[in-house]
Amino acid sequence: MKIALFTRTGFHHTYFINRLQEEFEIACVVREEYPEEGGRETGHASTSRDSIAGNGTDRTGDALFLERFHAAYSAGFRYHPVLREYLKSPFDVVIKQPGTEYVNVGCGEINSSDFISFLRGVRPDVVAVLGSSVIKPSVISVPSHAIMINLHSGLSPYYRGTWSYGWPIVNGEPEYIGGTVHHVNPGIDTGDVIYQTRPVFTDNDDLNSIFLKVVSEGVELVARALGEIRDSGTVDSWRQPENTGRLYRTKDLTADAARTCLSNLENGIIRKYNAARTERDSGVSLYGYVPPKIYV
Repeated sequence: MKIALFTRTGFHHTYFINRLQEEFEIACVVREEYPEEGGRETGHASTSRDSIAGNGTDRTGDALFLERFHAAYSAGFRYHPVLREYLKSPFDVVIKQPGTEYVNVGCGEINSSDFISFLRGVRPDVVAVLGSSVIKPSVISVPSHAIMINLHSGLSPYYRGTWSYGWPIVNGEPEYIGGTVHHVNPGIDTGDVIYQTRPVFTDNDDLNSIFLKVVSEGVELVARALGEIRDSGTVDSWRQPENTGRLYRTKDLTADAARTCLSNLENGIIRKYNAARTERDSGVSLYGYVPPKIYV
């Protein structure tokens, strides 16, 4: 089975590559650059929570607040004190394997005609995706068996799009934090669900550790799905219900939303969730549920 990986250049994307290379022979790894604006991991987590919160509700400080927030939390996970405990495989550099082709492309180029020609030359049987640009139908149709799967750091269909591990905290719904592996279709995180899971959280987990747990558990789901496809040629899946849940885009993450997220964490939202976890989890329907593997 020829496997290709589509991902980006961040630390957790590197972990995604290295972890799957431990389990499978990968034909091709495609690493897409981040957009020029936002999302790029250039910050440092030395920005403390106090310095972030110090902006208060000063509306004129919203841009600065978000800049510090992204530096500490969107990029800051790379400096988390227990990072190596959370990500079991190497995450700082791609460990290149003989026989694997490694390709870097610009942001959005995975949908270009040149890249489609390249991918047709690779002739993958399955493509596993983490964090790439939205993939267009012309690329989705390239794998010879039309199997393209994506790791979404949220529970579809309830939370789709970006920052899907953070919005449940903003909305007071931590039972919706988890990972989903699904087939890729032209929508955003709307493909048929293969596996879902929820990590196990400690009362003191912060936003970075929550994200790292979602990613690490999610990568295990991808490995499970690839193994099933390799062994049986297919994998069971469940169609997502329509008109359910919410789609969030990058522009939705405002300073007010970020402040609410941090405030809810400070006020013990995870502790309160853990105290009533069984009851709260029972109200959420999951598809292809797999118990968490790493943090039990």
